[in-house]
Amino acid sequence: MSIERSLAALILATVISGCAANMSVDNKVIAVVGDRNITYGQFKQQYSQNYFPGVDSNQSAENKEKFLNLLVDYNLKLLDAQKMHLQDDPAIKAETEGYKQQLAVSYVMENEITLPMVRKIYDRNKYEVRAMQVFIRFPADSAHPAGDTLKGYKQAMEVINALKAGASFDSLAKAYRGGDTYYITAGSFLKFAGGEEFEDMLYSLNPGEISPTPIRTPYGYLVLKLTEKRPRVESIRASHILVPVDGKTPDDTLKAYDKALAILDSIKQGVDFAKLAKDNSSDKYSAEKGGDLGFFSRGMMVRPFDEAAFSLQVGQVAGPVRSQFGYHIIKLTDIKPISPYDSLKEQIRKEYLDGGYKIDLAKFVDGLKRDLNLKRDDETIKFLYGKVDSTKQFSDTDFDSLLTPAERQRPLFTFTNGVGTIDTVISIAGSDESFKPRLMNWIDISTMVDNAAKQMLITSYSLGRINAYAGLDSLIKQYSDGILIYHVEQKEVWEKVATTDSALKPYYFDHVDKYYWPKRIDLSEIHVFTDSLATLLHDSLNNGVDFDSLASRYTKRAGMAEKHGHWGLFADSANALVSDAMKMKEGEFSEPIRFEGGFSIIKVNKFVPSQPKTFEEARAEVSSDFQDVQSKKIQNDWLERLKREFGVSIDDKTFHELLAQN
Repeated sequence: MSIERSLAALILATVISGCAANMSVDNKVIAVVGDRNITYGQFKQQYSQNYFPGVDSNQSAENKEKFLNLLVDYNLKLLDAQKMHLQDDPAIKAETEGYKQQLAVSYVMENEITLPMVRKIYDRNKYEVRAMQVFIRFPADSAHPAGDTLKGYKQAMEVINALKAGASFDSLAKAYRGGDTYYITAGSFLKFAGGEEFEDMLYSLNPGEISPTPIRTPYGYLVLKLTEKRPRVESIRASHILVPVDGKTPDDTLKAYDKALAILDSIKQGVDFAKLAKDNSSDKYSAEKGGDLGFFSRGMMVRPFDEAAFSLQVGQVAGPVRSQFGYHIIKLTDIKPISPYDSLKEQIRKEYLDGGYKIDLAKFVDGLKRDLNLKRDDETIKFLYGKVDSTKQFSDTDFDSLLTPAERQRPLFTFTNGVGTIDTVISIAGSDESFKPRLMNWIDISTMVDNAAKQMLITSYSLGRINAYAGLDSLIKQYSDGILIYHVEQKEVWEKVATTDSALKPYYFDHVDKYYWPKRIDLSEIHVFTDSLATLLHDSLNNGVDFDSLASRYTKRAGMAEKHGHWGLFADSANALVSDAMKMKEGEFSEPIRFEGGFSIIKVNKFVPSQPKTFEEARAEVSSDFQDVQSKKIQNDWLERLKREFGVSIDDKTFHELLAQN
């Protein structure tokens, strides 16, 4: 055996040995709850999902011990729920199935549409592309809004063939309509119809290549020629010196150009760029900073400046560059490269979900319609329209009162794995807030059917893909178990917590010292929208006019005129006005204070010292505290009973040994 093969065999044996060791460690039982074993691998997985990394080792060990006890309690509650057969309760089964469907759809769509596209956009964003385009508008005599586009398609193909034969792209762009796309970043066009095809084509071409087929948009066809593809940077930092063109004559332009050349020559001779910027640049804001413009990304500056700056290497100087502002001398000082995928993933994901996702989802659903053989029953849709009250909204409970139970089971559509009955479709529409204000007219009924079909197709497909994702099946089980535990806790704990006055009052009197009002202030206010009126009212108060009468006549705060502007009692933390008032004296009124879009004059009526709350005043706090205390006692008693009933055994020695090793 060669040395290379011997080494490879040794490495493979080591890897297998390590995997076997890890498997052996993960399979070790650290606790038994009833007939359930909790392995170290299960513990690690659950702990990693519930605790953040970064805590110190002592705290981490303590957290892990607490978490093992929580895991034991979790399994005890689950055993009790299963003993009660809560999993067979029709309402709980329906709730569980609903969560299962939501999780499956969310998980599958994320992994099969969103994340692949996010990765694709990121990888494309490593490059920026530039192209020339010819636009062939749909003919004015098109038969419908989208247009009978055959004529436009033929014209686009004629342009492509002419270009392949050597015709000038510039001349064809002028003959039709077109020009330079400038630099394009992937993801920018996904929210537009045809945007994904546009970007797919751009990033599939090499510089100099022409699109083999035209790209259809809602308004016409595009023919593309890629002119440039270059590595992209996230942003650059540059400094500049701006020499303005004072006047409009050629002499004025020449004078500015000569001055810019002289500055450029000084830079080449070693004169400090920052000093030249401070002394010569008409951009005073950047001149104060030695010409520094900070970081900026592609397209943020005017095009001539942008093109020159992004063509430089760090330390290089370009110029004179003419823009509408004058002549620029530009120095590149720093480049910020593209950030790693993990740091940009969420930003790209959000932008994609706000834009291109809807278009991609629609395409995905169109594929499902074909693959799952969706068929709408237009006769039943007409029947439904004839049976509902078209003057009513979906939110009206009786719009479908004429439908019999048998009629509700008529199918509005069918597909390979299911059927959308009238009852099912109405139920789906009823859970969609956007449908509630819609009328039961023909268009909205048709939309309701299409939306229900879309939802059922996606759900059916996603449920069929559960086994393709190992993590999804376990996630669904966790949610299902969580629902059971929620309901068993409702029965065994929260339904047994008493919140009647007869239960709360003894607790209140035993803990009355917990329920105190802080020092409070009784206030009145005059609130007006203009400072001139506020000043006038303040002068009137200084001259002895009664505060209450002015408040009832002038305050603009809703509902306060009839109360003479009286706010009542407030604690210091209520708002800025109350905090200011706490520094005043009883009977004193303030200067006008800018507040909530207007001007307020406040008056301190009196201060109220800290005092105990009555039971009625403290009832909400008492109820919360009492429920907390009582629920913990009931839960502890319940768990102790479950431990006796099912049995619990924790192998502390093995658990701590594994913690020390891992």
